[in-house]
Amino acid sequence: MPTATPLDASPYRLRPFDVDGLTHYAALFTDPGVMRAVGAPLDGERAARAAAASLRHQHAIDGRFRHWLVERAGETAGLLGLALRSDRWSAGEAELGVLLWPAWQARGAATAAILAVRPWAFEIAGLATLTCHHADDHGGAAALMRRVGFTRCAARSGSPLPVGWECRAAPAVGGAAPPALG
Repeated sequence: MPTATPLDASPYRLRPFDVDGLTHYAALFTDPGVMRAVGAPLDGERAARAAAASLRHQHAIDGRFRHWLVERAGETAGLLGLALRSDRWSAGEAELGVLLWPAWQARGAATAAILAVRPWAFEIAGLATLTCHHADDHGGAAALMRRVGFTRCAARSGSPLPVGWECRAAPAVGGAAPPALG
């Protein structure tokens, strides 16, 4: 089971989500400016429950989530998370999500965070694929996904968002990459 570890995303730092991150997690999910392109903000009680559940899953032996706080110069810019979409990390698939405070959006934080977590996801966690989904009209997310090397694909079953992207692990030496969907 891969453990979330601190990651360098210069000039940002990814710090594993822990108890002191509960307030940040809940606040991000209740903020209309953060959630405007994601979905309806959660009410405070639901966001607090989701934060606590995510923390339990982060530390559980069979935990399906890994989250990091995105930080720079002592400030929290947002949260990056991976949610396992398959039954295991090794050779599995995880959904990537990034939530940033409006003041940190379009400042390179999401790009740096994704580029830092991608090697962890493939080399440490052993994932085969990272996916990401967003709304049809979210041009910023589409540009971000292209910038960090994701390829447009069919939306995965069960995703509430219609636009799908994926990034696959590099094939082993002598192997061929699996074909992209869509």
